[in-house]
Amino acid sequence: MGLFTRLHRVTVGKIEAFLSRFEDPELVFPVLVKEMEEQLEAATEAEAKATATVKHSEREVQKHKATIDKYGDGAYMALQKGDEETARQALDAQIQAERASDFSQKNLEIAQGSLERATLSRKRIQEQLAELRTKKEEILTRARVAKVQKKIQSTVSGTVGSGDSILDAVARLEAKIEEAEAELEIQASFTGEGTASASLEKRLQELSNEAEIDRRLAELRQKAGETEGGGQ
Repeated sequence: MGLFTRLHRVTVGKIEAFLSRFEDPELVFPVLVKEMEEQLEAATEAEAKATATVKHSEREVQKHKATIDKYGDGAYMALQKGDEETARQALDAQIQAERASDFSQKNLEIAQGSLERATLSRKRIQEQLAELRTKKEEILTRARVAKVQKKIQSTVSGTVGSGDSILDAVARLEAKIEEAEAELEIQASFTGEGTASASLEKRLQELSNEAEIDRRLAELRQKAGETEGGGQ
């Protein structure tokens, strides 16, 4: 069953899809025809083998039928002559021949089914090949049109995709600018606070220095006063 399924796997509906995958249908078409011709050859060979099997099975069935009749006649003749033992042996052989005949009959039915499928497969591929040859120009034209449409669609899709990419890039750039501006504002705020803090620190340091200067001047004045008092 699998063999016959594979033999007619290429259908006319798949031909255009097969052609559309290639750049030059003119070069592909002979390859496709050759493939179908090979499938037709294989299907024809399978049909011939199935036919031979059917004929062989038919001969086997006829042979067993003749054997059944022969042993039946022999059993009857032996019994007429009073040879019951020989008659029993003949009947036993007849039963064995009938069993073999049943087996051959089943094989014949299987062979006939295989032949039917092989013939159907061969006819189907033969019809498809004939249709392929008849509709060659139509199929090639449709394949070319499909290829052009696909190229146009690809170009349009590419343009839309590029536009989307540009818009995304602009959006990301705007976001970065806004982020940078926010950082500058924060830095400016910190810088302002830092300047005020530095001014305060400087002023406090100046006051501390002035206080220290005043303290030392006071000490010097006191020392100078003591010196003057001692000199008097």
